[in-house]
Amino acid sequence: MSLPALWHCWQRFKRGKKRTTELEHFRFYLEKNLTELNRELCDGTYEHGAYRSFCVNDTKRREIAVASIRDRFVHRLLYEHLVNIYDKTFIHDIWSCREGKGLLAAIERAQEFLARNRNGFFWRGDVRKFFDSVDHATLVRILGKRITDGTTMRLLKKVIDSYATNEAVGSDERERERERVLPNLRAGSPLAT
Repeated sequence: MSLPALWHCWQRFKRGKKRTTELEHFRFYLEKNLTELNRELCDGTYEHGAYRSFCVNDTKRREIAVASIRDRFVHRLLYEHLVNIYDKTFIHDIWSCREGKGLLAAIERAQEFLARNRNGFFWRGDVRKFFDSVDHATLVRILGKRITDGTTMRLLKKVIDSYATNEAVGSDERERERERVLPNLRAGSPLAT
């Protein structure tokens, strides 16, 4: 990795980011941060930091884990490397995190399908705690089939292993979810049908 490559990746990374104190602090010391990060990536001493967790309640309660700006920037570096390897292997209708795609394009494509199939059905799925349930060893093995660079694989392992799930917390949350749903089912709500 070179400093110019980090600089160009930074230009893409900062686009559309909400201005936060952490982002502004990283930007204020950008040259120092990129130089230090470049050294750590080159000599293999980079260590992923801890995640900050919080809950949001939109359509349902979700626990969100967020890495620091510095670590998210490393995630972006890895994304830029991996997209060149994997993007060409995806079918057309994979819409997340791809150039020229995204939520709006996915909605337009779904509307196109619905217009062509007036009597058809549309299913929206969401796998609960998908990323929490991914087996890290299996993921690393799958990545190793296409990624031959040892440095990239070591960095990917560090990032993957940086996120460890807490099964006890997960089971408590599942129990709370059941407690919220069961009274509704007993009361004859639409969920019961």
